[in-house]
Amino acid sequence: MSTGGIHGAGADGARVTGAAAATTGIDPARSGAPVSHRPLGILAALPQELGDLIEAMRAESGVRTITHGQRDYHLGTVHGAPCVVTLARVGKVAAAATVSALIHAFDVEAIVFTGVAGGVGTEVRVGDIVVANVLMQHDLDASPLFPRFEVPLLGVSRFAADGALADQLAAACERFVAEEGAASAARLGTREPRVHRGLIISGDQFVASATGVKALRDALPDALAVEMEGAAIAQVCYEYGVPCAVVRTISDTADDHAPQSFVSFLTEIAGTYSNAILTRFLAARRVA
Repeated sequence: MSTGGIHGAGADGARVTGAAAATTGIDPARSGAPVSHRPLGILAALPQELGDLIEAMRAESGVRTITHGQRDYHLGTVHGAPCVVTLARVGKVAAAATVSALIHAFDVEAIVFTGVAGGVGTEVRVGDIVVANVLMQHDLDASPLFPRFEVPLLGVSRFAADGALADQLAAACERFVAEEGAASAARLGTREPRVHRGLIISGDQFVASATGVKALRDALPDALAVEMEGAAIAQVCYEYGVPCAVVRTISDTADDHAPQSFVSFLTEIAGTYSNAILTRFLAARRVA
């Protein structure tokens, strides 16, 4: 699976910046990480969803930044774990392109996606956290040639997250809720957050109407959350045999109030959740 990295500062549009600007090629062993470990790929769609992860990396090991395909990939360690952190940007195509680069150019051992989502499940509330067990595209429909939701020529509609990674993320979420849930609830003016496991659905649209939510519930009654990237990431990882997991904090309920709720949550809360969850997740992996 390894491509040996991107060799040369200008190869395939790659540009190295930061402390390693004088070096060439993507070599996880030179990122400040232990040479025996392949890096973990961590990504989000928007910068607010990564919180202070890159700054934490900078403080621990320094950051090596490589620009490839109009994206900045940040290499370093967090809690001793070698990581490549980047923004996927918004939408399924953008996410798939970014994950493909993480796999082929950076030889990541696994992928973790973090961010916010709209709540679809009737028991899912703003401030809750959903860890995907399975993901699918709610807007994929090549019928009558192929069944609705099924990826043509692949024969799969639902892509499973890696069980071990998802368990580790869920455990980190539970620790966050136990330690900081009450404070988060007070800040949001909601009940204490809960952690859910199940189906996350993805599509190239921002769902923001009660009618849209009802249509999703009718078509996919077990869906817990809706967003715009996760299923594409899961499909790419499935095709290349790379473990992946997706965690989403619920910023809104995907109804008519979603635009205002989303913006407020994104700017004020999202980074706090991501920092807290990823810090606990990476710290636990180090201990393990």
